[in-house]
Amino acid sequence: MSRRSFSDDALWGDDPENEVPTLDPNLLLEGLTEPQRQAVIQRNGPLLVVAGAGSGKTRVLTRRIAHLLATGDARSFEIMAITFTNKAADEMRHRVVDLVGDEAKSMWVSTFHSACLRMLRSHADVLGYERGFTIYDAGDAETAVDRIMKELDIDTKRLSPRSVHAAISAAKNEMLSADRYADKVSGDNPNHRRIAEIYKLYERRLRLANAMDFDDLLLNAVAMLRADATVLESYQRRFKYLLVDEFQDTNGVQNELVLMLAAQHRNLCVVGDSDQSIYRFRAADVRNILQFEQRFPDAEVVLLEQNFRSTQTILDAANAVIAKNASRHAKNLFTDQGLGEKIRLYRAGDEYDEGRWVASELRRAHSELGLNWNQMAIFYRTNAQSRVLEEEMLRARIPYRVISGMRFYDRKEVKTALAYARLIVNPRDEASARRVINEPKRGIGDVAQTKLGTFAAENGISFAEAPKHAAAAGLSGKVLAAADKFAFVLDELRAMANDMSPREMIEAIVRETGMGDALRAENTDEAMSRLENLGELASAAAQYDTLLDFVERMALVADSDQLDGGAGAISMMTMHVAKGLEFPLVVITGLEETIFPHKRALSDDAELEEERRLCYVGVTRAMKYLVLTQAWSRTMWGQRADAIPSRFLQEIPAELVDDISKSLPLRRASFQDEESGFAGRNSEFAQGRAFGSGSAPPVRSTGAEELKLAVGERVVHDRYGLGTVTKTAGSGTGARATVDFDEHGSKQLMLAMTPLRRA
Repeated sequence: MSRRSFSDDALWGDDPENEVPTLDPNLLLEGLTEPQRQAVIQRNGPLLVVAGAGSGKTRVLTRRIAHLLATGDARSFEIMAITFTNKAADEMRHRVVDLVGDEAKSMWVSTFHSACLRMLRSHADVLGYERGFTIYDAGDAETAVDRIMKELDIDTKRLSPRSVHAAISAAKNEMLSADRYADKVSGDNPNHRRIAEIYKLYERRLRLANAMDFDDLLLNAVAMLRADATVLESYQRRFKYLLVDEFQDTNGVQNELVLMLAAQHRNLCVVGDSDQSIYRFRAADVRNILQFEQRFPDAEVVLLEQNFRSTQTILDAANAVIAKNASRHAKNLFTDQGLGEKIRLYRAGDEYDEGRWVASELRRAHSELGLNWNQMAIFYRTNAQSRVLEEEMLRARIPYRVISGMRFYDRKEVKTALAYARLIVNPRDEASARRVINEPKRGIGDVAQTKLGTFAAENGISFAEAPKHAAAAGLSGKVLAAADKFAFVLDELRAMANDMSPREMIEAIVRETGMGDALRAENTDEAMSRLENLGELASAAAQYDTLLDFVERMALVADSDQLDGGAGAISMMTMHVAKGLEFPLVVITGLEETIFPHKRALSDDAELEEERRLCYVGVTRAMKYLVLTQAWSRTMWGQRADAIPSRFLQEIPAELVDDISKSLPLRRASFQDEESGFAGRNSEFAQGRAFGSGSAPPVRSTGAEELKLAVGERVVHDRYGLGTVTKTAGSGTGARATVDFDEHGSKQLMLAMTPLRRA
């Protein structure tokens, strides 16, 4: 007998001779709101379910599938349900099986990639592939690209294999073949033409290897359906009902696949929320859901606006912020769970004050509100922000875990930079030397490292000293030159250490070793995030008097007792990671212009709308309590700068917010660690700016926001020199401009924080 999970046995028929129980369709509608019920019972034609945050969309999807089966409108093999993660697909499948029994196991409930792989395993020969083709993961693909670049003698330091693979992946997501991509960039910069050449060879190698990468699974599935009308018609005829979850996250290839499969029956149900489209950097195109009604003028639209997660105060804040976006389906979230507590806002002096207060607030919630540690979460916009927060959690002895990411000091780029710092302090540090000798890649591979190690052992010196004797160790040609340069760079850095502060030394390490150039050459969001982490490391170094102090302290932080990383811990994550999760209490930190919204979005309206959607997602993760923080100043690359409160704070109605900073006594800044006795070196703040006052310290505006610049005007920047204004937006402290500098290219500038004047 099939498994049952409903408590109401009336859902199931009592005929003992039926192995698959009979399900009463009407009982599947019990407990649903009227809009949910409409989405479940709709038949014949396209359906758009605009599902607001926390509105029960998974329940609607699974009940709709069960209702289709219970009414006999579809048999299980006539239904395809697609979502984005294996976890979501498994959950959907199990829920439907619980509702209708094992009959549902023959449904196609899967991710896009799994569905495409299933089709290609049956019909890949249409495209000339053998059906047992290999699938390359991201690592395999990058290795293949790296090999091709070496064969073409392309400098992988200037143009990294990872950035090339990212460009090829982006092209495939736009449905651009190698030839079409080459045509598109034919008059573009040299790097793009090189990528086009690599793309062609990469595709040829995949074909020869009878292999596809992950992007090919989607692209080739569409190509296969286009190439063979019989195969396409068989799938169109089979899948009478097609359901797609998280439709706002689909890219161009996925949208095309869905439209092709649904073309015959037109019973296409897409569920999603344009206000939660936050994956543009992964090629997600919010226009797919926004333009659904244009593609299907007869589509029925159902709005799910009742939220079952959050209080009305939290929802009112989310509604107010997202209402500022132009590209969206208008809706207004509401709940029957009452107003709830006001949103608590803390205006910190800087990131250290912010971190300390957040730790104290979590302790208060733990003791006064009775919340367990695992019922609370801290969100931030970028990974780099976690560093100070992690340190304050450790100092306050609050258990925490970093979700879908590593602790700050465990991140590869941070560990690499710290290894260089240790090697500068201790020239015989073998472990650090082995970590960095080929990082960034400089051609000193395993064979060369073995020779250096053998020479060191035979001559009684450390491995770290061996690169100075590279020729004697048997290295030659390019590898010898690379080893000599490595040894020279280390000597230069050691000489600099005599006259530079720890912050300046971290900056020098990033610059002189080529780490910064390598990440900038990748030109991906991930690479830029890693570069931001190095900037945060420089900020951490600014608190110390000597490089030795810094290295020793970092060893203690990095190797400190690992607090409980299980269920009894605060969850820390970026807001992108937070999507799909919920917590009774959420803290959103760093609500400042250039942090959140991110500086990349300040001169791009589409990017700014996505940042606002990200804020909406973060806010709606909170169930009962929402806490927001901003700092009046923040350190980036060791330089402290005044910060402007995020526009998102201004968009939340004041009556929803309890600005608790105003009720706190003024207190002086101090970086004193009471347990260790460590005191930081940041004299400006240690000398006594008042923290937690709730009122802004005087912002040192450059005055550039008052210039009222126009497109075409010539301007001068203190660092970048002469340039031409190409775009302007905003006003007052929010004024911004894009300037094309003669020698430094295009820059996006917040004018109130920019030393800019008319030429």
